[in-house]
Amino acid sequence: MKRKASMFFSLLLLASLLLASCEKVNLDEPEGRLEPEGGVKVRFSIANLTQIPFEGDVATPPSGAALSAVCTRISFAIYQADGAVYDARHQQSTDPEFGTLTTSLPPGNYKIIVLAHSGLAVPTFESWERVKFKDNKLTDTFYCVKDIEVAGGGSYEFELKRAVSMFRLVVSDAIPPGVKRMKFYYTGGSSTFDPLSGFGCVNSRQTEYREVPADGHDAGRQFEVYTFPHAEEDELKMTVTALNADNETVAEHVFTAVPVRRNVITPYSGSFFGGTPTGGQGGGGGDVTFTLSFDTSWTTITHSY
Repeated sequence: MKRKASMFFSLLLLASLLLASCEKVNLDEPEGRLEPEGGVKVRFSIANLTQIPFEGDVATPPSGAALSAVCTRISFAIYQADGAVYDARHQQSTDPEFGTLTTSLPPGNYKIIVLAHSGLAVPTFESWERVKFKDNKLTDTFYCVKDIEVAGGGSYEFELKRAVSMFRLVVSDAIPPGVKRMKFYYTGGSSTFDPLSGFGCVNSRQTEYREVPADGHDAGRQFEVYTFPHAEEDELKMTVTALNADNETVAEHVFTAVPVRRNVITPYSGSFFGGTPTGGQGGGGGDVTFTLSFDTSWTTITHSY
């Protein structure tokens, strides 16, 4: 009888542990968890997005309207000091307090991760070192990580930095009428982001499509894709294919050793449909122009193909 009672209580304890383990914070819910009793009221706000051109000469703290011109979604992920997630709140540009979060936290130490982007949905926080975006589709993305100690009420400002690099294809000749979309297949970048390091954390094979509208076949059209570099200086191999309505190849070029860095636009400009690009594949022999700027705008490195 004692053995049966012992087994019963063991099973009861196991069941309670399983129930406790299931009570996880849903990081996909915009409203997050309920505020704790006796919590400390704190306010998080985005004070600035560096590397973004603002109107005028001075980068002033952005209003919700200014933020919505840059991103459509903001996530605040709140982690405890041991790496366990405590809460997450998500906002859209239509929310009245877009860019500002007021909540209550128990006293203690926290790591706050803020992401601003225009993705298809709320990002998935697998850990504070691994964030994924829906369908691995990337947009212009900004981030900030800050360690805070909550003892009394207070306000915390976050300055977000750009996390991505942009590849820009500039088609200097006219696009044939039969071309319906452009396919970008590239390796060397990452679609998953590590906020702690500020770099990509997986080796991705990324595919993006950009539609060519009916009135978009004139010369000078631009197409842009984003990636998270793995390091301060990284490289992509980019294959760009022009497709017709039946997904048949009309023209294709391969760009090798494409340099990518955070906050850097790498444009490749040339005659896409008129033959071999200037300088061969990748524009290796073409003229290179460096246009450098301060944190208020993208840095641009231009290549010809």
